Amino acid sequence: GNKYPELPNRGVLNTQDAIRLLEVMRTRASALYFAGGEPTMRKDLPLLTRVARDLDYYPIIINTNASILDRLLAKEKWRSWLADMDNIIVSLDSLDLEKLKSMWVYKKPENVIRNLLLLREFSEEMRFKLMVNMVIQPDTIDAASDVVDFVNDLGIWLAPVPMNTGATIDASLVQNRAYIQLANKIIARKQAGYPIVGSVRMNKRLLFSEKLTCRNALKPHVDYDGRLIWPCKSTKNVKPQGINVLDFDNVDDLYDYACTQISPTGFHGPAKNQCGGNCNWAQNYSTDTYAHGLSHPWSIARDILEFGFKR
Repeated sequence: GNKYPELPNRGVLNTQDAIRLLEVMRTRASALYFAGGEPTMRKDLPLLTRVARDLDYYPIIINTNASILDRLLAKEKWRSWLADMDNIIVSLDSLDLEKLKSMWVYKKPENVIRNLLLLREFSEEMRFKLMVNMVIQPDTIDAASDVVDFVNDLGIWLAPVPMNTGATIDASLVQNRAYIQLANKIIARKQAGYPIVGSVRMNKRLLFSEKLTCRNALKPHVDYDGRLIWPCKSTKNVKPQGINVLDFDNVDDLYDYACTQISPTGFHGPAKNQCGGNCNWAQNYSTDTYAHGLSHPWSIARDILEFGFKR
């Protein structure tokens, strides 16, 4: 997706190069996650999504604020876009419109909630999974609890994540009794069968910031300009490398070269030649889940089936 509006867009891939990028990454990557900035700002997103579908990416996922989706879906070239998507994730941290105006610096946050409800109406017929990504912040814990109730009542999938400050969970969260109560509420809802992304084990580890084995290179992060950020974008101690994916014909050659620049083996840790972070995002705990799945294969099978196939 595009970079945030206040930043320059120099280097954004054109459509032809973006298609080439999808072709190269498909030589190993099976799933595709459009993120941003705001990916719906790309006018060629419907075409790129269709190309990804033709290349057999699965699942095809987008994380969006959904603020302009109603206008986009009314356009001819967007008419089949929903049918090409597998998972649509909408960011929503509160239901309080005034609070959202301040948080998002956006005059009409009601558009996001309206479009979330619109997507819910389309989700069954168009056969995509609708999710809400909710970042829990120290000053929005009560608001986050309202979001949990809202999406649970509507049967929308929830992906909760605590706010990070730098490359670790915000310290004030883990010391906050209200946050602990909210985290326990989410775990209890998951155990009761409500649609919450990830296993009980993964959610406990994520929400309570348990130590993890991060293997973030398992999820290649390609930036808006076609560079693979290696081995991790959030590394503190070691400057990450930006490697042009379009210089390679396949992911094997790309990763072989990347490993000559920085070895990803044992990169997570506090040493000077390690990342120096302890990130508390779902992407980190999902790679930790992969590692756990090597010795507990049925546990990862359940997570994969739930995320990719259960609607």
